[in-house]
Amino acid sequence: MNTYPLHIDEAQQKVISSLSHTTQIIRVPLQESAGYILGEAIQADTDVPLFDRSMMDGFAVRSEDTVGASFEQPISFRVIEEIPAGATPLKQLKQGEAARIMTGAMLPLGADAVCRFEATKDAFQTGVIEMKLLAALEFNENVARQGEDIRKGSQVLTPGMRIGAAEIAVLATFGISEVPVYRKPVVAILSSGSELIEVSEPIQPGKIRNSNSLMVAELIRQAGGQPLLLKSTSDDIDLLTNEIKLVIDQIDMLVTTGGVSVGDFDVIPDVYANLEAETIFWKILIKPGSPFRYAMRGKIPFFGISGNPAASFVNSQLFVLPALRKLSGQSVANLLPPMSQAKLATAQPLMLSAVKQTRFLRATAYLQEGILNVTTAEGQSSGMIGSLVHANCLIRLDGGVIANVGETLPVLLFGEVHVR
Repeated sequence: MNTYPLHIDEAQQKVISSLSHTTQIIRVPLQESAGYILGEAIQADTDVPLFDRSMMDGFAVRSEDTVGASFEQPISFRVIEEIPAGATPLKQLKQGEAARIMTGAMLPLGADAVCRFEATKDAFQTGVIEMKLLAALEFNENVARQGEDIRKGSQVLTPGMRIGAAEIAVLATFGISEVPVYRKPVVAILSSGSELIEVSEPIQPGKIRNSNSLMVAELIRQAGGQPLLLKSTSDDIDLLTNEIKLVIDQIDMLVTTGGVSVGDFDVIPDVYANLEAETIFWKILIKPGSPFRYAMRGKIPFFGISGNPAASFVNSQLFVLPALRKLSGQSVANLLPPMSQAKLATAQPLMLSAVKQTRFLRATAYLQEGILNVTTAEGQSSGMIGSLVHANCLIRLDGGVIANVGETLPVLLFGEVHVR
């Protein structure tokens, strides 16, 4: 165990490097696969498009037959068949012939271009036997060629990708109705503290409602995990230990909030010891969220994070969610939260005098004239929760740095960015 506080970057790398496994690969129905992480590579077993097809309603022709066509000197074609979408052409085009064709329909043999109805004269109605073309066509004009989108045998989806609407479309295109995915990690969440009461209970003097568990659970759910809320309990080592023991064989990760420091009622270190979890490091050089304990019990990571709401939020963004992404099979490049660059638009410069510490400030990022700007939120105390509602990012301010107004600095975006 590290006996000294770790820098944010070193602590994140220790968490990531300690996790060498992922959850199992399972198969889920395609319509339920959104939000999962793809477990196997997907290769195209056909070309896409599967055949040369028309990109609009019009007439399929041979482009060489259209040379010289104009509004003043139209070229006449004999219409030999009509091809709706989903039908197979029955005839091959010869010189001077055309086929009426619909968007998405297969081109007949011999055709290599499609003219739109608007480029013809008196040929909009069905059943026409002659079409007059008013403009010349290029080879492949208005045609989607077989395999121009995806070639048979190519890899179209990579393991570690998060499945969304676009991925579902690709999977459906290749007939994959059961999708190989990593099982969503089960994350147990337990808030400790004799001052905590449940959300449904009436407020009492000296008590606070347990908001941390629900906040962390939602972050876990949005990141692709399966939260398991445990009953919050008092600062009793045995009660907390037993509550975790009841589910320890069902979970992939444990997050506890509160009781993680070194005060008389900070019992989480003893609870972790009772559960035979080995502490990897304790305390990190950040604000908020410096009291932080990371431990492992076999392959199960334990995160002891602050009980202060803002600190709990920051700890979750920086450590819990990257670990969750690792367990759920996401690619290594996407584990740590991406940092954007934003122009500081506060009234005063920002400065952190503690050289080794890194501070994460709740802030609002917005777009103005195409530039990402950021202003700090009011109320930066680790116990304040109201500023989180108005924030959509965290400003990273490293120790010894002076950020002047108008300068750019790194921000971690976690909400929608609007235009002002």
